[in-house]
Amino acid sequence: MKLFLTLTCALTFLFPTLSHADEDLTADKLELSVGMSRTSQSLLHGVLVTYRGAPTLNVSYETAQGFASLQNGVGLWLAHDELFKAGLSVNYMMGRQEKADSRYVGMGNVAGSAMSYAWAEWQPVKDAITLYGNVGNSWHSASGTLAQWGVTLGFPVAQRVNGFVDASRYWANQRYVQRYYGVSTSQSRTSGYSIFNARDSGTLYANTQIGLLLELDHDTDLIAAYGRSTASGMLMESPVVNQKTQAMSALVLSRRFH
Repeated sequence: MKLFLTLTCALTFLFPTLSHADEDLTADKLELSVGMSRTSQSLLHGVLVTYRGAPTLNVSYETAQGFASLQNGVGLWLAHDELFKAGLSVNYMMGRQEKADSRYVGMGNVAGSAMSYAWAEWQPVKDAITLYGNVGNSWHSASGTLAQWGVTLGFPVAQRVNGFVDASRYWANQRYVQRYYGVSTSQSRTSGYSIFNARDSGTLYANTQIGLLLELDHDTDLIAAYGRSTASGMLMESPVVNQKTQAMSALVLSRRFH
């Protein structure tokens, strides 16, 4: 299961990684994914409160020693086999742009930052069950820590067509919640929101989605997905957040190169 940075994309959208029986883990691999998604995370616009459509791009290059991608950053493998992968990397934590979302008017910008990042994915049942997780700690101490974990269930639908159902959670520490969703005294004056000081760490969003993967050929997949993102009670305490549930969707073409 893959996630994280695409050109505008995807802390909020996940796509299943299907294993190939003849995959050579020692060979270098290049994969390109392009498409559109409705998301709250965008490299063009940063972290959003209101989900919006945006282009999606991920480029991933893997060697026997390490990896480089928009999604997982640049790093080294901790484990690398057919059913279990884990890595440590340097990645990017997206910021926030006041102009990108009407909910941010008067709130100012939050700068993005480099972060230390760890991720893992495990298939206890090949192509049927994927468990995954990641955690990123910003190099800017005020931006805090963001994590995600979840499970994907895959199932055959027809020849060359597979379905999947995914459930995931996003968690942040108190510093991240305050940085992105808190309202200081000065921000309260400029935005009109009441003051909000984050008290605790906790779940931000619970996401569920269902989708289809169409294998166009051995190295090319078309992925379509639709789901719902539900803000936690803790997050809804912030006056910046005004919607409990929002729809998310994606249509992505993925191509592997050898």
